[in-house]
Amino acid sequence: MDQQNCVKDFDVWSFYAQLDEWPFPPRWRATRDFGPSKFGRYPGDPPPYLGRRVDLLGRSLPVPLGTDPVAAIRQYLAARRTTSAQELAKKAAVMIDPRERVGEVAWPIDAHRLD
Repeated sequence: MDQQNCVKDFDVWSFYAQLDEWPFPPRWRATRDFGPSKFGRYPGDPPPYLGRRVDLLGRSLPVPLGTDPVAAIRQYLAARRTTSAQELAKKAAVMIDPRERVGEVAWPIDAHRLD
């Protein structure tokens, strides 16, 4: 981050194993305000927002149910088959669920756990 760039919002991606021929809607997106934040409020957000905006996005991946989530995310990002995967692969991915894996860095592969 420098004087020209700042954290505008947070993106939370949820990945799901695709159970049948019906994938998770690829353009699904929701926006939420989780309340006051140590990161403050982005000045460009609408007045009702108390903290940083959180964008919630989802994607289904063609993996069997029960696949290790970090392995599935790494496979998706490494393959870079979609524009989303290509863009996400330029950033870090950190687990926030399941609880026992919170802080584990899923991407890049050679990164360490965030504590």
